[in-house]
Amino acid sequence: MPDMIRDGKGRGFLAEVDEKNDLHVRAISVEESIEINTIGNAYNINTGAITLTNDAETPVIYLKNNDTKNLIITAIAVGLGPTNGTSSDIARVTVVRNPTTGTIVDNKTAVAINSNRNYGLNKTLNADVYKGATGATMTNGTDHLLLFQGLSGRLFSSIDEVIPFGSTIGVKIDPQTSSNTSLSVYAALICYLK
Repeated sequence: MPDMIRDGKGRGFLAEVDEKNDLHVRAISVEESIEINTIGNAYNINTGAITLTNDAETPVIYLKNNDTKNLIITAIAVGLGPTNGTSSDIARVTVVRNPTTGTIVDNKTAVAINSNRNYGLNKTLNADVYKGATGATMTNGTDHLLLFQGLSGRLFSSIDEVIPFGSTIGVKIDPQTSSNTSLSVYAALICYLK
């Protein structure tokens, strides 16, 4: 009897092979991000509105992955409200790789949003996630990405950064040099555990 691919549950079904030796199968492909969201490992992290009261570079978000799984950051969003300053310069957004110290870490001010992207689940990301403020510091680490943001509005940058267990990421905003005294900003990380 020739070799056959049989049903593993003993119901007698055989696999079909056509004259080109192609095996006929039926499969459903699902994007990894959708599958991970379905099982509850995708997150939206957002500082909420932070008011910057000067034009000094300010750390606005710090994240340390405490999970044994790799954290994949797929996008960074930064929003800037209108400035009351006078400059037409653009703001600079710097992503920092593995910052370790500074008042943003010491003060431990929780972000406003640490939300599971599956609305049926309420588990949160196992991470230290803090937001900054005017006068905050974030030290060590290496500047990794530089992005520009216009006078106001939202910057959305698709990236694929891998943050292993114990590693960190931070975002700093350098507002327009404009004698700013009241600039509302936020930073968000769209991420999932792999």
